[in-house]
Amino acid sequence: MVSPARLRPWVWPIAAALAASFLFVFALHGSRPEPGLACFEANGLLADWPAHRIVAVAVGSDEGRSAFRRDPQGKWRLDPEDERVPPDVAERIETGLTLLRNAAPRRRDLPGAQVAEFGLAPPRLIVVARHADGTSRMVEFGGLNPLGLERYARTGGEIMLLPSYLAEAWELVAARR
Repeated sequence: MVSPARLRPWVWPIAAALAASFLFVFALHGSRPEPGLACFEANGLLADWPAHRIVAVAVGSDEGRSAFRRDPQGKWRLDPEDERVPPDVAERIETGLTLLRNAAPRRRDLPGAQVAEFGLAPPRLIVVARHADGTSRMVEFGGLNPLGLERYARTGGEIMLLPSYLAEAWELVAARR
């Protein structure tokens, strides 16, 4: 092997020129992918339901149960009283439905034997959405995970972790009294 001291003096400027040209070419042609180029896809529990096709919502918690239905004009009404809900409650319902449609579960492979540890026996909050075709989906929310960022939830017998802001949106609907 040749020691660096024995190299000819003209080798170092050539090596430096090659390194500089490599960096120059890389700076001109190398680039990061542009942010925002991927199209958004709803991955929530109601991702396959268009929001305007959800005709009824029921929310139950320790404070009681509230049921709402969408009238033909698209306005939310209390069910069965048939009185219009205040605009802030209607907005909370729409926000909750949007989050159920868009917010994907963080984890879906949780063991079903630990429902009491997850705060799901009994659940702390229950949301039932009914589609115009008559099908419905129920989401039961339990306690917070140890970090406090996600809530345990159950739907269709499957236990998962959902973002905590999703349950908080529905708690605002349940606390409308």
